[in-house]
Amino acid sequence: MSDSTIKKIRLIIVAFSLIILMVLVLVSMPLLNKLLVVLVMTLFLISLFNFKLGFLLILFIRPIIDLSVYNVIFSIGALSVNALSLYGLMMFVISFFYIHTKKNNWRYLSHRYLFIAWVLFLGIGILTIFNSFSLAETAKDILRYFSIFYSFLVGFFILKDSKDLSLLIKVIIWSALVPAVLSLFQIINKTGLPDDKIYRAFGTFTHPNMLAFFLTLAITMAIFLILNIRKTRLEVYVYSLLATLYTIILFFTYTRGAYLVILTVFFIIGIIKFRKFLIVSFIFLLFLYVSLSSVQSRFDSIFENDLYGSIAWRFDLWRDAYGYVKEKPLTGYGLGTAQTIIAINRDYHLVSSEPHNDYLQIALDGGYPLLLAYLVLISSLLIAFLRSYLQEERPRLKSFFIFLPVLSISIFVMSSGDNLLNNIAMQWQLWSLAGASLACSSEKIIYVSLKKPA
Repeated sequence: MSDSTIKKIRLIIVAFSLIILMVLVLVSMPLLNKLLVVLVMTLFLISLFNFKLGFLLILFIRPIIDLSVYNVIFSIGALSVNALSLYGLMMFVISFFYIHTKKNNWRYLSHRYLFIAWVLFLGIGILTIFNSFSLAETAKDILRYFSIFYSFLVGFFILKDSKDLSLLIKVIIWSALVPAVLSLFQIINKTGLPDDKIYRAFGTFTHPNMLAFFLTLAITMAIFLILNIRKTRLEVYVYSLLATLYTIILFFTYTRGAYLVILTVFFIIGIIKFRKFLIVSFIFLLFLYVSLSSVQSRFDSIFENDLYGSIAWRFDLWRDAYGYVKEKPLTGYGLGTAQTIIAINRDYHLVSSEPHNDYLQIALDGGYPLLLAYLVLISSLLIAFLRSYLQEERPRLKSFFIFLPVLSISIFVMSSGDNLLNNIAMQWQLWSLAGASLACSSEKIIYVSLKKPA
């Protein structure tokens, strides 16, 4: 596509966006909804003219507006479009537009098997639309998975050097500040989510678990910077304060899976490379454990055989959900339908109808073929990390290929006990980090210029 054509498309989009903004003034809609639409349109326009800035702003703002999932902008029949749906659609459109119009920047992935694994997973996911009983939910889930895929592509094609990777890491760390500050107020005022005798901090997220796993990413990136920048720089103290704040907030989410993730990350990173860090982090975490009786009892419950606890409840849910998978093992019920299937078949008194297991959710959505494709995708990513680590010679980047894979493996393991694929704020940031780090690695790409010689 020529530059003149791209400019014309941009002008048309800008004009269309301005019309939408003017219509918003006349339409009867809650003020907050109008502001959210204006935010989406503003980020969209910024991205058209400075895509890197726009993309980083999208990653930064997404965790802050997670609660806007309840702000329905408009409805068409059974399809309800909320603010986050518009945000995800914007993410998909601008990424698609940029990647598929900037042909001179296209390069072949050195890790082609990872790209093929993504295409396989998305392809099987799209096919589930033919047997889905909820086309609206399936379409939304297809868009959601494509947005995660494009966050990976943007990380690889746009954030392609060490400076961009460092900037992305800092954006991710600072994006957790607003959710953390709001969580602090919830902890002090006991306005979090009530759960038995505790109040679980959730910040700007829809659920404490979503905040908790998102914080594991920000904490891991902050620890990476602390251990890999010169100790004389002010940044060390700033990121140390942020990592400490985020870790304290994490404990007050009372999310046991996230506890295990951060413990695993600290332990493995400490054993492999940073022994002093392991000792300091162990003392700090032990202090929190001993000082906070509510956290202590929550953590201890992981190892208790409570027949009426949430862990036992999960096993009952998984047993039922697996029974529904066996009814349609090859096709599933369609992307985005897992929660509905569970809700239809289980007693509503059994509380949540979410699968609380990403692998079961995928199997319900697309059967064993989609689950196998997802496992291939995960394996391909981990192989790419391993190859990059073995071939990398720059110490800081080599160190990063310890941090990110350890965190990724921990998250993939904990996905067997929670719906982490639904945590879009974390997924976008995690996969954009994966793309950017692989692009920076020594084994990054074979550059292919599509420009014709003058």
